[in-house]
Amino acid sequence: MLVCALMGRLSTLARFLIALSLLLLLILIGTLGYSSIEGWSVGDSVYMTFITMSTVGFGEVKPLSPAGQHFTIIFLMLSIGTVGYSATVLISYVFEGQILNVMRERRMKRTIRHLKNHFIIVGGGDVGREAAYEFQRSKKRFVVVDRDISQSDLSRDESILFVEGDAINDEVLVKAGVERAAGLVAALPEDESNVFVVLTARQLNPRLLIVSQATEERTTRKLTKAGANRVISPKKIAGQRMAAMVLRPNLLNFLDVIVQGGELDMRIEEVMLEPDSPLIDKTLKEAGIGQHTGAIIVAINAPEGRVRINPSTTSTISSVKLAEGDVLIALGNEDQLTRLREFVRKGH
Repeated sequence: MLVCALMGRLSTLARFLIALSLLLLLILIGTLGYSSIEGWSVGDSVYMTFITMSTVGFGEVKPLSPAGQHFTIIFLMLSIGTVGYSATVLISYVFEGQILNVMRERRMKRTIRHLKNHFIIVGGGDVGREAAYEFQRSKKRFVVVDRDISQSDLSRDESILFVEGDAINDEVLVKAGVERAAGLVAALPEDESNVFVVLTARQLNPRLLIVSQATEERTTRKLTKAGANRVISPKKIAGQRMAAMVLRPNLLNFLDVIVQGGELDMRIEEVMLEPDSPLIDKTLKEAGIGQHTGAIIVAINAPEGRVRINPSTTSTISSVKLAEGDVLIALGNEDQLTRLREFVRKGH
């Protein structure tokens, strides 16, 4: 019973390797036994070993001595249990698709090794699942890290890349390519675990954009000190959104269409000004972004995330002078946003 319980806790791959090892060990024992007891050649010993293990009922290679008969009885008893267990595990491994899963896992590891500027989602629960769906809608490359992939709803989607393990450990995040990643979402249900993940990720990649969830308000400061750029409280956001849906339903419906997509061919996008952008030191009015691209600039964020507002209370956003690293929050359709990205880069 104890052996069965221990075997049940092992992964399917581990059971497969154990079953294969037991079969090879059994063949080795039989071959050495017949060779040493009867003095047969290796070929005859191997043949006798296989017909004994398979219980096909063929006759002996040569007449057995009393010692050889006793060895055959013991060996046959060992073979029945070992071959039965090994055959069950090996067949299960093949028919449960484990070979295909191993091949898929190898492909995922190879793909992850070549990823750059991707995103990492730590935790495949409710919050992590929604983050993954948003990345999919935005057609961004991402990797999900979870302690037990099979427990996540995302495991049914074969297009999603996974790394199984505890993200608190450096090697797990390294496998997910944290050193080459652009951002990380810490979405574990325990705040303490998120603190450790944020701290580890920040040490591995100082340039990483890290967003973490916090169940308790008191954990927000700890996550910020650990290295999180932004801390989100799902409960707080849910409450605010529910209130906003009651107070400003039309505005929220419009924003949902813009952000999530829908029949209206419009969406909001971020466009950053690189150091060589010809728009630097120009105002929106001077640059003529709306005239040349058709996109509408609704906000300008400084590199650290602060919304830039002209000190003059009488001026509009069009009079704000653009600077290196500014992020333009733009509203438009796909063609307009494409023209905007090109215009910001080349100035025409």
